[in-house]
Amino acid sequence: MNQWLKVLLILFLAKLAVPALADSTGSAWAISMDNDLFAPTRSDRDFTAGLAVTYTGRKGLKYWSGLDNTLDRLDRFTPWAINRFPESSITPSIEWGTYGFTPDEIDRRDVVEGDRPYASLVYLTNSRIYYVNGGTDAWSSSLTLGVLGLTLMEAAQSAVHSATGSEKARGWDHQISDGGEPTFRYQLAYHDDWRANTAKLQFKTTYFGSVGYLTEAGIALSTRNGLISSPSHRFNPELITYGERVNDLISTPGKGRENYFWGGVALKARAYNAFLQGQFRHSDHRLSHDEVNYLLAEAWVGYTLSFAGNFKFSYVLRAQTSEIRSGEGDRAMVWGGLVVSQTR
Repeated sequence: MNQWLKVLLILFLAKLAVPALADSTGSAWAISMDNDLFAPTRSDRDFTAGLAVTYTGRKGLKYWSGLDNTLDRLDRFTPWAINRFPESSITPSIEWGTYGFTPDEIDRRDVVEGDRPYASLVYLTNSRIYYVNGGTDAWSSSLTLGVLGLTLMEAAQSAVHSATGSEKARGWDHQISDGGEPTFRYQLAYHDDWRANTAKLQFKTTYFGSVGYLTEAGIALSTRNGLISSPSHRFNPELITYGERVNDLISTPGKGRENYFWGGVALKARAYNAFLQGQFRHSDHRLSHDEVNYLLAEAWVGYTLSFAGNFKFSYVLRAQTSEIRSGEGDRAMVWGGLVVSQTR
């Protein structure tokens, strides 16, 4: 784990070296790590690791205006008439990250038939929040541009395994779209706060869908209980996708002490998963339509605590039903996530 801590320190120092992103009107940043080693099972398979850096704030828009303008056009094209919402209601975010998947037998150099393929994604995501109904409810949208099949996750996993003395994963040459293939994802969600919410106990129903490397639709119920200062529609653990956290702003702009537990459940109908089924480029190992589960259930529990200097620390444990119908790959996935964030 020492190698991951070094990576976290490097990213933290890099963040301090970019003062241009500071925004006196309210901004936030977060560094998050997801890993199956952070779960009680400590299994080194399936969704194996993720790393992401997230920034939220209007001032930073000048650094990714092209991506944000594209997302704006997509939002206004939707039949949900997001174009009715005023620009003043928008809170933008940007995230860079990477994550990857492995089969169970990572010591094998050949294709592991009957199990999931190796897969990885390096991505950049822009996200927006549109407040409605007087700010009690919200729409959120995100646009992700990424590349499948690069060697970054392989290098990161090898470094961690060398530091921990673990078995090296030897089958990355067979990953989905090995060598690199562009991909994208557009996601849209509606967040419906319960009218009976109190300052200490909050519930929310979220309806969401996406097209791209993950094409799916679903519904989620989430809750928080404790000392809460951040708005519920900027806290969206139901929209975490493996290692992607841009919609889950534990780092939401705004200051205040927080100390609360949170959790939730989600049901998804997934039509396509590029991490299992591949895209257009040749892949040595991919699963067919008949080998993939299209109805999935997910659950999570977590804890968030604020401390000095408007920092926050969060831990989450997540579990998802099997994405594969039969064979060695037919198993539930369990992983944990750590997030350190600061608001300004």
